[in-house]
Amino acid sequence: MGSSICSKFRKWRKNLGSKKGKDERENIILNVDEETTKDENPETNKLREIIRQEDDELKVVPYTTLELEELIVDLEKQLQELWCNKPEREKLFLDLGHAYYKLCKFETAKYYYEQYFNLVKRKGSLIHLQRAYCNLGCVYRRLGNFDKAAELLESGLAIAEELQDLRAQGRLYNNLGNVCEMQKDFESAIYYHSKRRKMAEVLKDGDRAAKASASIANAYHCMGNLRKSIAYYERVILWLRRKLAYQEKQKSRLSLLSQISTEDEQWV
Repeated sequence: MGSSICSKFRKWRKNLGSKKGKDERENIILNVDEETTKDENPETNKLREIIRQEDDELKVVPYTTLELEELIVDLEKQLQELWCNKPEREKLFLDLGHAYYKLCKFETAKYYYEQYFNLVKRKGSLIHLQRAYCNLGCVYRRLGNFDKAAELLESGLAIAEELQDLRAQGRLYNNLGNVCEMQKDFESAIYYHSKRRKMAEVLKDGDRAAKASASIANAYHCMGNLRKSIAYYERVILWLRRKLAYQEKQKSRLSLLSQISTEDEQWV
């Protein structure tokens, strides 16, 4: 009984210590699939998961160009070996699209995203199809074809609305806002980022609400409306202060726990 409780307590401490890192890795624009593919290289698999879960907004890049190039070599090798395995081929097309996108080789990324799109379109999976539209919209935006990007993102948004997937809707609104920003259509950008902010508030997602507020503030700044720009930046600062206070509270709590010995505990 006593050893069982000690074991559970140690496991709880370990999970608590890793929660922050887990929270920081939670998804976004290019997060298409939560499934994992087992392979012989755990580092490669880990990198694939990071790229899948990455939120493409205001995020520090956690990998190098060399790591991406090594990942691509491994994925292309797997693609040749598993070509007849349709589910694996689908995931490899997607991962190769992600990797080339992060490497800023957007034409090659587009090729693999299109292969993925063709497969999921035939399969008829609406969840995967709306994300495939999102991926293609992002890469066309990077290639400077804004009209095509907007068309693809709107198609993805229609599916997300049909599925009542609020998180996907928020992601697509964000990307549509980004397209408008690159076209210097700041009024439309504010509209889309405001819709995205509303979705984040419904989901009680403070991070995405703050990022949407930052985008709105930037758009107002570009339009010369400094008063509204400041108002939205103040919302961002308020959220960051709350987040910092929470992090400091968690650090204090973990520091206190680290001083408790668990090796010689005795439970009655």
